[in-house]
Amino acid sequence: MRKVLIITYYFPPAGGAGVQRTLKFVKYLREFGWEPVVLTAKNADYPAMDETLLQEVPEGVVVYRAPLFEPYRLYRRFTGKPMDQSTDMATLTASPDHEKKWQERLSEFIRAGFFVPDARMAWRGPAVRLGAQILKQNDISIILSSAPPYTTHLIARKLARMTGLPWVADFRDSWIGWVSAPQWRPIWARRLEERMERTVLSEADCILSVSRGVQEDLLSRHPHLRDQRWLLLANGYDSEDFVGVPAMAKSERFTLTYTGSLYGRRNPAPLLQALQGMEPELAQRFLVRIVGRVDEAILATIRGSSVRDCFEHIPYVDHRSSIAYLLASDAALLIIDDAAETRGIVTGKVYEYIGAGLPILALAPEGDAAELIRQNHLGLVVSPVDGPALQAALLRLLAERSKVRQRAESAEKFDRRNLTGQLAHILNAAVMDKSR
Repeated sequence: MRKVLIITYYFPPAGGAGVQRTLKFVKYLREFGWEPVVLTAKNADYPAMDETLLQEVPEGVVVYRAPLFEPYRLYRRFTGKPMDQSTDMATLTASPDHEKKWQERLSEFIRAGFFVPDARMAWRGPAVRLGAQILKQNDISIILSSAPPYTTHLIARKLARMTGLPWVADFRDSWIGWVSAPQWRPIWARRLEERMERTVLSEADCILSVSRGVQEDLLSRHPHLRDQRWLLLANGYDSEDFVGVPAMAKSERFTLTYTGSLYGRRNPAPLLQALQGMEPELAQRFLVRIVGRVDEAILATIRGSSVRDCFEHIPYVDHRSSIAYLLASDAALLIIDDAAETRGIVTGKVYEYIGAGLPILALAPEGDAAELIRQNHLGLVVSPVDGPALQAALLRLLAERSKVRQRAESAEKFDRRNLTGQLAHILNAAVMDKSR
């Protein structure tokens, strides 16, 4: 078997959406003639933890962990934030009119000006050194890096330069100015980040992206780099995740389930308003279940609503439990905030919803996610600002509740095993092209 060195920050025991793509590649690559060797972080400050995912790493797969300094622990101490608070939620849920303490303002300036490309930049040195040892001790044929964080691509770039090995750069998100990245940087930091992005896109032998929106956003800053190296490889679902999941009792009410985080503009306010606009008896026929991390401000809004009894919040649970909640639902809820920068986003949960065989109610602007749902007949797409259309969609789903639900025929192309087969084909081609 050929070996591929996979460089990823998010790997079990990390939980959440960011870990799934790389984990499933590692799980299935052996079936397609590739032995994965993983380089990840040691004692990382992950937003969520899920020890159960360690069970999905195949026996015998070697996982190396390079130490890193996590600035977020220092940030919490400096700003007086709880040490157990997830920093991504603390940042993304901050209200625009929130009066920040001087410690927060200084910390954000330091992050924007000096932590380039991201807060994991200090991991680069230890990971490169460990990566060089791995390459000496193993007959590695190719390097695959997965971002964000974008430091992973810089580690791979350095190792590829040192060895001449082919390198595949996988983008789960775009880079500069993307939703979760700093929207502002001082001029010197922005220039450095632009150079980093440009060299990664110039030097990678193959560039993967999870959606066309991510690909086009990257190319919008580097149109001269558009060539045959750019490939789409979607996210997906693992059919094995749905086998043997303990049955959970279904509610008598029509249950819409959202899995994942809710914060800032990504919130269920349109759904709240739609239910408030219904007759109380009709609204009570619906149950909106949110499984995951939710901004306290959103929870407070729900609690203060006249339809608060139509909502249920389940704090973060492991991946298997999350799927159990999905399978006990009548429909899956997708929320993408209506903003230009989010229209290229296709969140990983969409594919999990597909795997569950549930109709999707998407509160989303026109974009990649809406196109995916419509083209594959996966559910209903409603603009977040169209209240009457949302009410009509809810009533339509309620009327069709008795229909037998099953996974759509078009879903098979999103199975993680099939997607890993596509990745293996890409790795084979990249190695062959490099050897010519």
